[in-house]
Amino acid sequence: MVIFPGPEQDLEEEWSSDLHASASPTDAYGTVDFQDSATRVCRAKFVRLAVDSKLEAVLQLMLREWQMDKPKLLLTVHGGSENFTLPPKVKEAFSKGLITAARSTGAWILTDGINTGVSKYVGEAVKTYGGHNLRKRNTIGITPWGLIDNNEDLIGRDVFRPYQPLGNPLTKRAYLNGFHSHFLLVDDGTLGKYGCQEGLRKKLEKHIQLLKIHPRLNQKVPMLCVVIEGGPAVVSTVLDYVSNNPPVPVFVFEGSGRAADLFAFLYKHTGIERHLDEDIKQDFLIRIAEVFAIDREEASHLCHLLLQCMDHRQSITIFDSESEDQMAPDAAILTSILKGTKASAGEQLSMTLAWDRADLAQKNVLVYGQHWQVGSLEKAMLDALVMDRVSFVKLLIDNGMTMSHFLTVDRLEELYNTPQGLTDDFLLRLVEDVKQTSLPLGYRMSLIDMGLVIEYLIGGAYRSTYTRKHFRTAYNRLQDKESRRVSTSSLSRQKMVMKAFSQKIESPQHPHFFRTAEPYKRKDQHAPEGPSQKAVRPSGGLRQTPLVFSFNFNDVFVWAVLQRRQQMAMFLWQHGEEALARATVACKMYRSMAFGARQSGTDDHIAERFKAYSL
Repeated sequence: MVIFPGPEQDLEEEWSSDLHASASPTDAYGTVDFQDSATRVCRAKFVRLAVDSKLEAVLQLMLREWQMDKPKLLLTVHGGSENFTLPPKVKEAFSKGLITAARSTGAWILTDGINTGVSKYVGEAVKTYGGHNLRKRNTIGITPWGLIDNNEDLIGRDVFRPYQPLGNPLTKRAYLNGFHSHFLLVDDGTLGKYGCQEGLRKKLEKHIQLLKIHPRLNQKVPMLCVVIEGGPAVVSTVLDYVSNNPPVPVFVFEGSGRAADLFAFLYKHTGIERHLDEDIKQDFLIRIAEVFAIDREEASHLCHLLLQCMDHRQSITIFDSESEDQMAPDAAILTSILKGTKASAGEQLSMTLAWDRADLAQKNVLVYGQHWQVGSLEKAMLDALVMDRVSFVKLLIDNGMTMSHFLTVDRLEELYNTPQGLTDDFLLRLVEDVKQTSLPLGYRMSLIDMGLVIEYLIGGAYRSTYTRKHFRTAYNRLQDKESRRVSTSSLSRQKMVMKAFSQKIESPQHPHFFRTAEPYKRKDQHAPEGPSQKAVRPSGGLRQTPLVFSFNFNDVFVWAVLQRRQQMAMFLWQHGEEALARATVACKMYRSMAFGARQSGTDDHIAERFKAYSL
């Protein structure tokens, strides 16, 4: 908070925030209860903070205290602060497109938070298309404290305050919009003035962009500036965004009025050459002066700024809601982010993967002629499996990724050892039960451990491939080779060893489920070797029999069952052969896990879920 100057101060002295205000611990934070809706509960978290507050503390408040979900996308909305009228088609495209894009990706929406202008339209969009869950809305208003009417009513520590956002025609103050979920009330000591929040807003946006879009991905949180209507200040804001390095894409709704329409006009008349004919430029200057009610000199300055924006036209998207061939507004918004950030193909794939938008990846990323770095698609498949993105697994398979090529010992073990919450703990307890010992902290489960767990759950004379002597011998030999090379070889050398090993061992022509859990010996194990099936002869006097060491859909299917990923398991079950056998094995494993969960005293809903999956 800040302390305002007293009446005894010299009024002729020019007021300065640095000289006439001092910082102190905030005295206004808690929950505001909006009283303008009888049909739904509208409450928001709020805090009064100084204009120079530390951004780390602000983000800690939002993520830890307010328990907001980490953003996968940042949508910052700019436009007119005064009330204006939108054409019905533009209003529908803006409302539905913004909220649908935000909800499908887990985005944060930033506005000024006041109950007029563009912030009011965002609130109406949330009301129409948003959800009732406060944590899922994530619509944040960054508002000047001194601009809010009756802000004294919000003073108090961890308070619950009713708030009536009805405009008073006799006041120049503003009111908070009731359909925002969080408010950062920025205080610099001024009263009734707009603009002090802009500096903190820009700094906060840049700080949010440094966050990772997902713990597994190196991609940072992307940002998009959405422009609807707007005054002269919006032109400077857009230029600041598109001239950044890397640039922030800008999405302009044509037909919304003023600045947005000027951008759309100039975008269409400059073209690739970015040259504006002199006669058109003169008419454009007159139009700028009329739209903003400014003189010729100011109009010329704004025209220069608009032309500078066109130098970065690849980061600007003009959306015409009247066009019949225009794509859906939410898809257009997200596509503009992929195209406007100068991101590589791998970074674009990471964005769509974090958003779980396989439709965008199929249309814009996984396209013919796209160049990929070695191993990037394999990494994407691993990320899709770990993040439980069924649609992306299907998309990658449809684009030529095969499980026999993708799966290696390392990748399959990484899938089993990726933390999965309660399921991960349950698997560790199963391994402890099978091995009849307590596992140390940080224990890494091996494929041999998983083979023992599979046999334990299925019971009887069932024999897993992972526990067979040939597999264990090859597995231990592989681990010994890797451990000897760790101190002298780079990561690339280790991958070459894995590749060389996998090239020795190829899968047979007819894969069956018993490669994961094999109840009997192959009858054709002494048959002559064909060109598509090679045998690896173990050295050291071991029995001279073929060693089949390959992975396919069955191995990933069993992993999905053990990790309680039912949708992924159902998808993988539909691929490969022996569907009835795999369904029988999965049913038996689920029922055994349900029985084990009850015996160990695990939550009843986990046991019931295992049982439901078996049906």
